[in-house]
Amino acid sequence: MLEGLKPGRVWKYFEEICAIPHGSGNIGAISEYLQNFAKVHGLAYIAEPCGNVIIRKDATPGCEHAPAVVLQGHMDMVAVKEKDCGKDMEKEGLDVAVTEDGQFVYAKGTSLGGDDGIALAYGLAVLASDDLAHPAIELVATVDEETGMDGAHELLAEDVRGRRWLNIDSEDEGVLLAGCAGGLTQHSVFPVVRDTVSGDLLRIAVTGCRGGHSGTEIDKNRANAILMLALLIREMDCGKMLQPLWIAGGEKDNAIPTSSEIVICVNEYERYEVCRAFDRAEKNLLEAFRRQEPEVAFVLEETTGGGEFEIREGSYRVMNQTSFENVLNFLLLVPFGVSAMCVEPAGLVETSNNVGIIRTVGETVVVDSSVRSMIHVRKQQLGDKIALLTMLCGGIAERHSEYPGWEYRPESPLRDAWVATYREVYGAEPKVETIHAGLECGLIIEHMPETDAVSFGPNIFDIHTTAERMEIGSVERTWNLLVKLLERLGRG
Repeated sequence: MLEGLKPGRVWKYFEEICAIPHGSGNIGAISEYLQNFAKVHGLAYIAEPCGNVIIRKDATPGCEHAPAVVLQGHMDMVAVKEKDCGKDMEKEGLDVAVTEDGQFVYAKGTSLGGDDGIALAYGLAVLASDDLAHPAIELVATVDEETGMDGAHELLAEDVRGRRWLNIDSEDEGVLLAGCAGGLTQHSVFPVVRDTVSGDLLRIAVTGCRGGHSGTEIDKNRANAILMLALLIREMDCGKMLQPLWIAGGEKDNAIPTSSEIVICVNEYERYEVCRAFDRAEKNLLEAFRRQEPEVAFVLEETTGGGEFEIREGSYRVMNQTSFENVLNFLLLVPFGVSAMCVEPAGLVETSNNVGIIRTVGETVVVDSSVRSMIHVRKQQLGDKIALLTMLCGGIAERHSEYPGWEYRPESPLRDAWVATYREVYGAEPKVETIHAGLECGLIIEHMPETDAVSFGPNIFDIHTTAERMEIGSVERTWNLLVKLLERLGRG
């Protein structure tokens, strides 16, 4: 499907990668593909215990004395598909295609995995080349970046010789990333005591929030559907009449949730009062949030099936008032959004939190919050604040998936070389930025503090969604930039 696109070698490897199922946690086949590539091309490689694959290629003539360069990307993609797509993404590859206007590559009915796929394709194209000038090259392909940066966590420093690090995992052409926030997931678990009641079930939901990435879009003033549901419940002020079976919302801790819901049990009198309270609260909140969230909707409807909390038809196990108030108080008080802005560089978010997931799991309610900061101490402080609030509301606080930030270096020869090369290739000035999101570079530098790193890539739009697409012309321009950069780095 991608024949004729330029550069041909890059698109060849990208299409081969897309033909292999490689969603997070399912990287066995792509790892084997990379190892077979090394064998076919007579290149040395290391398969680390965690699954990372490192492939080495010697310098070309005239570049032997230049320090080695690492090309790095990750093997796994965020594998999502449209509701009517019958593809088994655990076993089947992607159906890649070119848009009718010839401008973009996409995958039919699924996400594309553009960021990971093109990084590996660039690296393989360099390793397979016999007409490029470059210093010694190491392609480092890490595992399960999308679900916790596992490969970067487990990377063995002694397996990597290079300390000039080109991470090809960004999706904005002309933007060089030279720093990122660190982060952690704050896990709040609230024990639930249940009573047995009889009645009918009502579902109260918040839908239609815009959502977005909790790093790059946390400053866009978007509402959090989980916290909006808590505001709706508080505004209803129904007290003992709200007897929840469960509460749920959000999909990922690093995504601003777009919807949430609670299912409650009511008798006939309570149904009338709850409906009146809902109508009043809906009016008030719509007036308050309509400009911020133009598509938001509040739903009150009858529902059936109490799941594991149904004793028999019409009889249910519900959270008692104290248990639910603990959860509600936490949601009303927990920080959300920007906590602090950077002094330098100005305009960048320094510290933030996103309440990304709430789930009812048996006799507990679990809330996951994603804390980010450019400053390690501030990250810890905000995590500690959420942990303290959890305990004050009767819960148990746990911390998971912590990763360090990548601090902007005032002096970076690699960054200077990239900028000079960009000017040469494009005849324009690039943007050099830090980002309020996590990149593997932070973990790499923690393992290897002497590493000089940058991150860049071609234009990829609507990443991690079924609308994902990669700009063909941008892929070629970024390849030309990479080729010229390696030639420059090969000179010393």
